[in-house]
Amino acid sequence: MLEGKKYCKYMPMRALAAIFTVIILAASILAPFTYIVNGNHFVLRFDVEDIEKEYEVSYGGQVYTIEVTIPGDLYYSYADKSRLRASNGWMDYAAYVVVDDVVQDIADKLKIIAETIDKDSDYVLASLILDFVHQTTYKRDDTINGIEIEYPKTPVETLVERGDCEDLSALYTSIALAAGLDSIMFMFPDNPGHMAAGVHLEDNRGLKPFYTYDGVDYYFCETTSSAKHLGESTYWNRISGMEVISDFPNA
Repeated sequence: MLEGKKYCKYMPMRALAAIFTVIILAASILAPFTYIVNGNHFVLRFDVEDIEKEYEVSYGGQVYTIEVTIPGDLYYSYADKSRLRASNGWMDYAAYVVVDDVVQDIADKLKIIAETIDKDSDYVLASLILDFVHQTTYKRDDTINGIEIEYPKTPVETLVERGDCEDLSALYTSIALAAGLDSIMFMFPDNPGHMAAGVHLEDNRGLKPFYTYDGVDYYFCETTSSAKHLGESTYWNRISGMEVISDFPNA
């Protein structure tokens, strides 16, 4: 009986220790990510250390390395915010094109690389930006957040968490604008829905413009597939139902 009492006395501590261990292990695997539960937005966080990333971009067979530091506080400041909707009920995708210090740093580094290749070519710069975005793995919203719900992200969130077509397109457009290029986004709302980026080029290398908007030619940027180069598109037959996003209040 004494042994039984002793077992009952100390079992809760063991159980608590086991639960604590499971929580720590889960946190090390899952954090830092955002979660959607019953339509509510949550962020799991245990520290706010800086997040270090390294990317390789290539052009003409030459590979260049870019190091990116994302302040933990900046990432969580975005992840904590509710997702915004436009007046028409759609997610306000324009709000997620953001030029902040991280995006500007990436743009500046890509511009330096582009200038070493051809300082007079915006085609080179636009191609490097697209290759950079292709290094961020495509992930559907439901595979990241555990539920199928539209969840647009800022560039910093996408760099940390990965993202789908609207996230990668916002990342491209943000970096392009920070680099001094003229960039917009194309939204194809019909089923299946899709989003891509567009960029204006002076040095167009003979590419066919995907769309002329306000008298300016834009070239297609497929951000979800590294197999697609600048200007390549399979969406020519869907232009009639396409919407253009060109006004970015945070860029």
